[in-house]
Amino acid sequence: MNNKLIIALDQGSSSSRALAINMQGELKSRESVPVNTLRPIAGQAELNAEDLLSGQVGVLEKLVAQVGIDQVACLALSGQRSTVVFWDKITGKPLGPVLSWQDGRAGQSIEQIDLTQESVHQITGLYKTPFYSAAKIKWALDHIPAVSQAAKENRLCIGPTVSYIIWHLTAGQVFACDATLAQRMLLFNIHKMNWDEQLLNAFRIQRQWLPQLKRTCDDYGAWNYQGHQIPINVCIGDQQAALCALRVVSGGSCINYGTGAFFMRNIGKKCHLLPGLLTSVATSGSKAGYEYLLEGPLNACATVFTWLNSLGLSVNTTDIDDLASKAQKPIWFLPALGGLGAPYWDFSASPVMSGLSAHTSKADIVAGVVQGLTYLMADIVFYAERFGFKSSDIKVSGGLANSYVLLQTQANILQTRLLPCAERESTAVGAALLAAEYMGENTSVWETLHLLPVIQPNLPSDVAEKKYDEWHAFLNWCKSNR
Repeated sequence: MNNKLIIALDQGSSSSRALAINMQGELKSRESVPVNTLRPIAGQAELNAEDLLSGQVGVLEKLVAQVGIDQVACLALSGQRSTVVFWDKITGKPLGPVLSWQDGRAGQSIEQIDLTQESVHQITGLYKTPFYSAAKIKWALDHIPAVSQAAKENRLCIGPTVSYIIWHLTAGQVFACDATLAQRMLLFNIHKMNWDEQLLNAFRIQRQWLPQLKRTCDDYGAWNYQGHQIPINVCIGDQQAALCALRVVSGGSCINYGTGAFFMRNIGKKCHLLPGLLTSVATSGSKAGYEYLLEGPLNACATVFTWLNSLGLSVNTTDIDDLASKAQKPIWFLPALGGLGAPYWDFSASPVMSGLSAHTSKADIVAGVVQGLTYLMADIVFYAERFGFKSSDIKVSGGLANSYVLLQTQANILQTRLLPCAERESTAVGAALLAAEYMGENTSVWETLHLLPVIQPNLPSDVAEKKYDEWHAFLNWCKSNR
């Protein structure tokens, strides 16, 4: 039996994490450090590249010191998909701020691209929005002199955070990413599985600035630590990694409740493009062929509670259930931070609270937020069903899946069972699982370690349907009174 450990690095929106996981899927140790997202003005969200790198490498080295370098078999990396880093390929120094996936400053830049939403969707499976990397890259080339100068001198590297970290771990030897990350740059053709010349030309982006494309499980070089060469075997986007941890195979669905929330359904090897939903690329191991996912994002999930805190309503996510259970008359709330994602794609929408009175309590507001999140997610799930993609026994994961009230409310509205994942670090676990499989390990026992008791609907279907109708009346009211 292989007793060595896989170290999974997860570069998230709220923290940089390192987890040591053995070949049986058991978490042995973890380290994390907070990520500081800067918001210079409304609509902007950025990070400091050097802080991001030092934080991720710091938790890696701290974890290795705990478990011993001789016990480490390999590294597996996962991270944010649309967050983009600009750095100098000669010095490795950042050339500007890291533009978060939440950053919308490229709104005007994206409007200058003379391609229709339909054509972009056909090529990429995504939509022409400021939140994917291509628009951010165009904005940076136009507004950050160091970026445009590096482009002129052919020393510009542009990539997702995982590519930036791998580049530094390998001392500049490997500049690469997989399809799950490449697609989110809005420059990737999901039919050809390669960078798309039409999109590159439209955004004025040169191919040599972008990462080399590899499979999810592949040779991503090695980290030289104290004379030890530790191979890097996995590079993957966070949502697809979570899907792997949950073992969502063709025909299966999951919801991941994190900083944002994502519904994902594995639709197998046939690429379906549905108006209003994204079509994403699933992971690619050593075997030939790709699978596809239908995906519907909520732009904000856990960040809604961060926003409440900024308004002076102190709400810890661990207190959600206690507060929501005390609500007497929950408010109506549209959680449109950053606009509305699927299936509406309305980036001009803003948060709306309705039903406030002199008797409204913090508990009423928290309960209303929980309901708003679950209703918006139900809009995505039901929309997919209209096209024949019905979901049942949906697996759930993510930090906010700790809230029993949220999951019970979601199960009631969807009128279907939810299967929670016990390990909330599903992104890192998924990356580690892929690394274990890549090394030839048997991972069949991993799934049994992650399932919690099923959440059954406990609301009659006619009552759930009435509540959902009331939600849509509220949503339509929000749209007509802006």
